[in-house]
Amino acid sequence: AHNGVQLDFFVTVGPAKVPSGQQAVAIIKQYTDAVGRVPHMPEYAGGYWHSKNRYKTEKGLLAAAAEFHQRKIPVDIIVIDYLHWKHFGDWSFDPEYWPTPQKMVDTIKSYGMEIMVSVWPFTSPHSNSYVTIRDQKLCAVNSTDQPQVWPDPNPKPPCFLYDPTQEAARNYVWSWLKKGYYDYGIKIFWLDASEPEQIHGTPKGSAYSLGSMQRMGMMFPYYHSQMVHDGLKSEGVNDIVMLARSGWAGSPKWASAVWSGDTQSKWDVLHTSIYTMQNAELSGLFWWTTDIGGYRGGQPSKDWYQELIIRWFQFGVTCPIFRQHGARATEPWKLQNATYTIVVDIIKLRYTFKNYVLEQLAEASEKGVPFNRPLWFEFPSDSTAVEIEDEYMMGSGYLVAPVYTKGQRTRKVYLPEKGTDWQHYFTKKVYAGGQSYVVPAPLDHFPLFERMGNSPEKEAKLETA
Repeated sequence: AHNGVQLDFFVTVGPAKVPSGQQAVAIIKQYTDAVGRVPHMPEYAGGYWHSKNRYKTEKGLLAAAAEFHQRKIPVDIIVIDYLHWKHFGDWSFDPEYWPTPQKMVDTIKSYGMEIMVSVWPFTSPHSNSYVTIRDQKLCAVNSTDQPQVWPDPNPKPPCFLYDPTQEAARNYVWSWLKKGYYDYGIKIFWLDASEPEQIHGTPKGSAYSLGSMQRMGMMFPYYHSQMVHDGLKSEGVNDIVMLARSGWAGSPKWASAVWSGDTQSKWDVLHTSIYTMQNAELSGLFWWTTDIGGYRGGQPSKDWYQELIIRWFQFGVTCPIFRQHGARATEPWKLQNATYTIVVDIIKLRYTFKNYVLEQLAEASEKGVPFNRPLWFEFPSDSTAVEIEDEYMMGSGYLVAPVYTKGQRTRKVYLPEKGTDWQHYFTKKVYAGGQSYVVPAPLDHFPLFERMGNSPEKEAKLETA
């Protein structure tokens, strides 16, 4: 704020005429009415997203996709991570390692999958875009209004950061994304490093077209997401979803999801993710996801990792976007045999709930109600529910109590609201609301309760074709 010339506050309160207990709903609705909400989640994105750092070749990606297909493990989206290009700023596949992109895309689609591709916002020497971005100043500039060399060790200086606050720059970068990916049938983009990444700090005196980096720097992911959104819209695409490493107020209206970043494969990170998810969605970021299993440190063949990855999958399957990612072999068959069986069952569980997930996400889009919300949000008159932080609702019909402690095989659960019955999804035992229970939590399932009387579940056809 000390860098700004003006400080604006936006205040919204619950309308006086809203029924008691609905104030939180009204506040979030009014906030997202003002800044913008996510559109409807595309049908093709409601299931499992498979990702890792990284598939280095077309051959490797196709082999993994074929294995999923052969094993009848459903996948909605499979991801090509960074460094699939020859130079930062090419925004296209390196033909040495990805020689037949059209054939690759067609094959992946024949398995019922879509491809998401990672794109970074830098251009480097020898890339297709470098000279134009430099000479037309479609990039961040320095204090003398010359292109600012961006000190990022990934593309390596002298690289430039394109300036998405310029419409001309957005149009130019989209033209390369269209040629390099969209024209082959890829319409899902992962906007990685979109803070933008600045490992060595923001260069002093640098600026975008709309103002100094100190004043406008945090707006980068907003305009960066708009670039992809507007580009896809110009091609007639309406079922849009993208993933960005950062966001800003209003970013969701560009169909931009966020995730919790490059987390560690540790139990305390899984625990913290329960709160991160709820807070993000209460902030209007209704499309949120986590790197299931943690990004860094996971060892799929090691004994210590088996329980952690199972519990993380059980949490992830209840999130708006169900996505595994990590700097490891993330294919389920790389896990130990017993773990593989449980993880595949969890992936298939998502498809049992897929229609329900899409319906509840549609409600988030239309009414501003988070997909995952704290118990106090759903049951504001229940004084005990207000104190519970490690349980949450998945839509209006299910309560989730994730297991986040190593070796835990029972779980204390509070089920809200006297007069409401809750049925354990796996054991089918019915519990009366308004009480706490200690329920079993064996490794192959977790405390998931259906709110009786809602009948919210609608089974989706399992797509493995």
